[in-house]
Amino acid sequence: MNSNQKLNVVTLANGLRFIHAKGSETASFELSVHIDTGSRDETTHTNGVSHFLEHMMFRGSERLPNSVALAAAMESFGGEANAMTSIENTVYWLRGSARRLEEAFEIFSEFFLRPNFADLETERDIILQELANDYNEAGDNIDCETLAMGSMFPGQSIGLPIIGTEESIQRLTLAELRQKHSEYYTPKSCILTLVSPFDTEIVTRFAEKTFGQPWTHARNTTPTRAMLPEDYFNQSKPKRTLVLQNNSDNQYVFKLMLPGAGGLNEKVVHDIIVERLLDDGISSRLPATIREKHGLVYDISADAQSYADVGTFSIDATISQNCMQRLLDALLIELVRICQEPPSPEELQRLKFRYLFDLEVMGENHSRLITREVTQMFLNIKLPLGHESEIVQSITPESVQQTAKKILTHPRQTVVLVGPRARKFRSSIEKFLDQLTRCGG
Repeated sequence: MNSNQKLNVVTLANGLRFIHAKGSETASFELSVHIDTGSRDETTHTNGVSHFLEHMMFRGSERLPNSVALAAAMESFGGEANAMTSIENTVYWLRGSARRLEEAFEIFSEFFLRPNFADLETERDIILQELANDYNEAGDNIDCETLAMGSMFPGQSIGLPIIGTEESIQRLTLAELRQKHSEYYTPKSCILTLVSPFDTEIVTRFAEKTFGQPWTHARNTTPTRAMLPEDYFNQSKPKRTLVLQNNSDNQYVFKLMLPGAGGLNEKVVHDIIVERLLDDGISSRLPATIREKHGLVYDISADAQSYADVGTFSIDATISQNCMQRLLDALLIELVRICQEPPSPEELQRLKFRYLFDLEVMGENHSRLITREVTQMFLNIKLPLGHESEIVQSITPESVQQTAKKILTHPRQTVVLVGPRARKFRSSIEKFLDQLTRCGG
């Protein structure tokens, strides 16, 4: 199972990497630019500049001087144009009718390479309105992911909120946005990707004509990312962080975050197996027990996130007021059980089959293959689908238990609880974490 057999990688004249997947049955195209930058490349002073720039890119260009004119041009292809900023990457995409692909390259390059940075203050107000969703009427941040990452990585750029803070958004200048664009939106830091029904030779000509020339805005720089030391989670203090945020709601939002594996490697695959053991459909452990059997939550999930050097493992739940203590009790039972007992061969076989099927389906999905290839290029790591399948097949019940114990009993713990009188659960959460840590002994 080799994903590269379905992807063609070309280096354009200016050094920009271009990945093309030929989808012969499709009548549409999906054209994207991925940039190896996100909130992780910011400081507290510039926090939010990556996300702010993403917004400003849609305000207009040299030929299309405002946001409406630009949107009309990109929407004329029949699909949508959008973007997303994450902790380590930013991506812009345009979808539409393949019959107009050559023209779409022209418009997309105009959008990406020649923004006019119009209406700065209008966009600043829009971003501040977006930020307001993360705060309650008392002015307290109630976004669990932001609170957890900031607590897990205090003083580190990886822990900064993607959107920024009100203070940083208010002070970001046009010069800082232009600097971000010139330093990071360069052929070295970007990857152009396309899914289309045409031959690679044809679309490469389109790419060379529009994206393969020198980028006049780009500086000849290679920005470096501040990486965390290998033993970061062993060194960082404090080891346990509770963020108990009062919020006048009728529900609690709970998040347990623990260290996980980083990169794209065998350790990450083992973490994903533990994630799937806990949360891979309604019949998996957390939904089957916490939701279906006890009816304690509307939603509960597990999530293994991997970054360039570190990872996180999270469990999230939304709980009614009268079920919070019962959730802690039931969740502790499930987590202790996975640490003390390996899964049965039958349960593990089910997990493996679902994981392997997902990899098989990925091999048929051009967009997912491209996203995976871009990740590997940015990380300078190769993990072919076939190798990942071999890792999955080699996992044993005992190795699942070992990985689960390593994750769930790690002394570096962060819990976020947002809801009415959240602080009253401090002692209950402390007891929950104490018992969870001890179950590894």
